[in-house]
Amino acid sequence: MGDPDGPAEKRATLRTFDNLTRYASEDLARNMNRRAFLQRAGTGAFAFLITLATGKLFAPRPATAAGLTKPLAAHPACSPPGPYCNYEGLWPSEPDSCRGGHCFQHYGAGKVWQCHHDTSFYPTGCWSTAVQGGYWVCCDCVCDNGVTCGCAQFSGNPVPLPSKPVG
Repeated sequence: MGDPDGPAEKRATLRTFDNLTRYASEDLARNMNRRAFLQRAGTGAFAFLITLATGKLFAPRPATAAGLTKPLAAHPACSPPGPYCNYEGLWPSEPDSCRGGHCFQHYGAGKVWQCHHDTSFYPTGCWSTAVQGGYWVCCDCVCDNGVTCGCAQFSGNPVPLPSKPVG
C-alpha cells in the first residue's frame, strides 16, 4: 500500500483507522471486568507505596537479600592510625567521611583533604576483624596533607577462608 497522495485518500485512511480503533476499544471494554481491573490496580499501587515508604525499593540488593543484622558493638572494631576519616576532625569520631571501607576525605588543619588507602602495612591497605554477627573491614588511609586516618565497614557475610578464595 502506498502513501496517500491527496486529501481524499488521507481522510479515507484516517476514517479506516478510526473505525478500527473504535471497534477494538469497544470489544476490550465489553470483555474486561472493570471492577476486577480496578481492584488489581489498587492493590498494586498500595504495594508499591508500601515498598517505597519502607525504603526497600531503592535499597542495595545485597543488603536487602542478606538481611544484615547490626553488630553488638555499634562502633567499628578497628584500630586505624589516628582518628577515623571524618568532616569534623574530632577524636573519637565516626567514620562519616568514608565510602564504606574506602577512604574519601578528612578534615584537618582547617581544610578538607582528599585521602586514599595507605599500603604501608597491608598490600590493599585493609584488613578484617571478626565480631559477633559478622566482621568489620578496616582500612588505613593517608591524606594529601600526610595525615593518617581510617575507615571501616560492617559486613554480615562470612569471611572467606584463605584456602577457599571467593570466585
